[in-house]
Amino acid sequence: MKPTSPKIFWQTFITATILLSGLAIYQTVQRVAELEITLWRSKWILLVGLFALNIFAGAFVLRQLSSDRASYLTEKLVAIPQSRLNQLAGFVLLAFGFSLVWVVRLFFFGNILPQIAPIFWVFLWASLLQAFGLKLLTGKDWSVLFAVIVLVQGVVYQTFGHLTIVSAYPFSIGYSEAGRHYYASLFFAKSLYGTELALPFLHPTRYFLMSLPFLVDGLPLWAHRLWQSLLWIGLTAASSVFLIRRLNLKGWMRFALTAWAFVYIFQGAVYYHLQVCVILILAGVSKKHPWRSLLFIVLASLWAGASRVNWFPVPAMLAIAIYLLETPLEGKGWRYWLTPFLWGVCGLAAAFAAQFIYIAISGNADARNFGSSFTSDLIWSRLLPNETFPMGILLGIAIVSAPLIFAFIQTIRGRLSHLHLLRWLALASLLFVLFAGGMIVSVKIGGGADLHNMDAFLVMLALIVTTFIGGQVAGERGANPVWGLSHWSVTVVAFLVPLGFALPQIGFFQSYDSTFVEADIRMLQTSAKEAQGEILLVTERQLLIFDELKNIPLVPEYEQMELMEMAMSGNRDYLEKFYSDLQGHRFAIIIAEEQKFTLQKQGAFIEENNAWVRFIGTPILCAYKPVETLSSTNIQIFIPRENNADCKDPFLK
Repeated sequence: MKPTSPKIFWQTFITATILLSGLAIYQTVQRVAELEITLWRSKWILLVGLFALNIFAGAFVLRQLSSDRASYLTEKLVAIPQSRLNQLAGFVLLAFGFSLVWVVRLFFFGNILPQIAPIFWVFLWASLLQAFGLKLLTGKDWSVLFAVIVLVQGVVYQTFGHLTIVSAYPFSIGYSEAGRHYYASLFFAKSLYGTELALPFLHPTRYFLMSLPFLVDGLPLWAHRLWQSLLWIGLTAASSVFLIRRLNLKGWMRFALTAWAFVYIFQGAVYYHLQVCVILILAGVSKKHPWRSLLFIVLASLWAGASRVNWFPVPAMLAIAIYLLETPLEGKGWRYWLTPFLWGVCGLAAAFAAQFIYIAISGNADARNFGSSFTSDLIWSRLLPNETFPMGILLGIAIVSAPLIFAFIQTIRGRLSHLHLLRWLALASLLFVLFAGGMIVSVKIGGGADLHNMDAFLVMLALIVTTFIGGQVAGERGANPVWGLSHWSVTVVAFLVPLGFALPQIGFFQSYDSTFVEADIRMLQTSAKEAQGEILLVTERQLLIFDELKNIPLVPEYEQMELMEMAMSGNRDYLEKFYSDLQGHRFAIIIAEEQKFTLQKQGAFIEENNAWVRFIGTPILCAYKPVETLSSTNIQIFIPRENNADCKDPFLK
C-alpha cells in the first residue's frame, strides 16, 4: 500500500460517504414504499435528509480539499497534541463510536430498515469517531487507525454473529439446522440409537467435525451449537493466520491483513470443513520442501475427496499456485512443470480414492446418492439479480473480487516481465477454472443464494494477490523483485467491502418462550405415546438425540434434507419407495413442517420450494392430514387419511 497523505485520506473518506449516502437514500425510499409508508409524513424523511446533507456537504468539503489551503487544514488534524484530557476524550469517542452502530442497528433500524447501505453509512461515521479517539490516544496516522478500527469491528461482528446461534431452544433454528445435528449424530449411531446407521452422503467431513462433541456423553444442544460456532470462528481464524504468515509482514500490517483475511473469507463464506484443506496447504506447502509439500497435498486432497466433488482438485491447485508464485521458470524448461504435474495427479488420485473408500464404508445402499448433484437442474437466472439472491452471483462476485483485482493490477503494472509468460498464463488458468466451476455449481438448484460456491475462487484469488502485495513472488532472476503499491482508495474499498457482509451479523441472540416450547414438546410426546406404529420425524430429529422426546424409536429414512436432495435431483427410485410407504400408511404419525398443495409463484427459492411441493409436500398431503400445529414453530403432526386423495403422479408434468 502506498504511503497515504492526510489529504488523500480525507478525500477518500468523504467520497465513500457521498457514494454510500446516495445508495442509502435509494434503499430507504424503496423500503418505505414496501412498507406503504408516506415518506413525507414519517420520521424516515429526517434520515433521508441526513443522507442528502452528507452528499451536499461532502461535495463542498471535497472542493475545499482541492484548494491550496487543504494541506494546512489536514496537517492541523495530524498534529493533535496529547494530554490527559485528550486521552480521556479518546476513550469516550472509542466507546461511543463502537456502541453507536450496535444501538442504531438493534434498536432504531432493526427489522424495519434491514438494508445494508443505511447502517453502513452509520458505521463509516462511527468508525471515524473511533479513529479520532485512537488518534487522541496514540497520535498515529489517520489511515492506519481507520484501517485497524474498520477491520477489528469486522472481526467482532462476524464472531458475534456466529455466536448468536448458541441457544437452548430445542427446535431447529433455520431450515436445515435440525438435519445437520442429526447427520452429525450418525457417526455415533450405535451409542445414541442402539444400532449402526449409514453415514451421511452429503458433506460428510462437515458432519464429522460437528460430531466431535458426542465424544462427551450428555452434552446439551446449546453446547453442540457453541461447538459449531467455534468451528466457524476458529478454522476461519486459522486460515487467515496461515495465509498472512506466508507474507513475512510485521507490525500493524500483519495484524490488519490477518483481520482482513478473516472477514474476507466469511464473504462466501468458505465453509469451515473445506478450510481444513486450505489450512493444510498453506501450512505445509513450500518450494523448499517438495516431499513434505506432496504429503500435505495428499492429506488435504483426501479430506477434499470426502467433502465435496467440486473441491477434489482444489488442494493441488492451491499448492500449484504457491509453486508458480515462489519458483522461477527461467532455465528449467519442461522440467519446471514436473512438480506441478506430480502434485496435480497425486492430489486428484487421493481425492478420488477418498471418495470411493468413504462410499464403500459409509453403509449407504445406493451409491447413486453421492452423485445427486450431477442430475440437478441448472438455474442460470441466478447469475443475475433475483429474489433468492438480490445481487446475483455475477454482481456479487464482482463486488467482492474487484478490490483485489484492482490492487493486483496496480501491483504488477509495468512489471509483467518479472515473471515468465507461462507462469502468468498458468496462474490465470487456475483462477479461470475455479471461477467457471464456481459459477456452474452456483446455478445448480439448491445453490445461488450467496457466494459460498465461489469459495475456491475466492481463496485462490486471495492467495495470489496477497503473495504479490506481500512481495513474496519470485522473479525470473532469483531475487524477489520490487512490485508496485496499491493506492489507498483501493485498499479502503478492499477493507470496507467485507464489512457489507459482516454488518448484518449484528443481531439479538435466539430467544423463545419456554412455556410454549414445553407445551409443544408435551404434545409431541403424547401423540407419539398414543400412536400405534412407526413415527417418522421428517425434521426435528435433534429432539430424539438430546432426549427431549423419550422412548421413540428412530426411523432413519426420509429426513428433510435428504428428501429435498432427492426431490431436486429427481431420484425416481428413492421417491417411489417414499410414495409407497406413504400410500401404505407405514407411519402412524409424521412430524414435519407445514405442507402445501400449491406451487409458489414468486419469492426466494421458488424452484426449490416447488420441487418440494411437487415431489414431497403434495404426496404427504395426499396420504396424510395435519391434526395439530405447534405454537412455537411451524411443525405439524400428520396422521393417515381414511381414504387417500386421488393425486396425480409427481413425475407427470
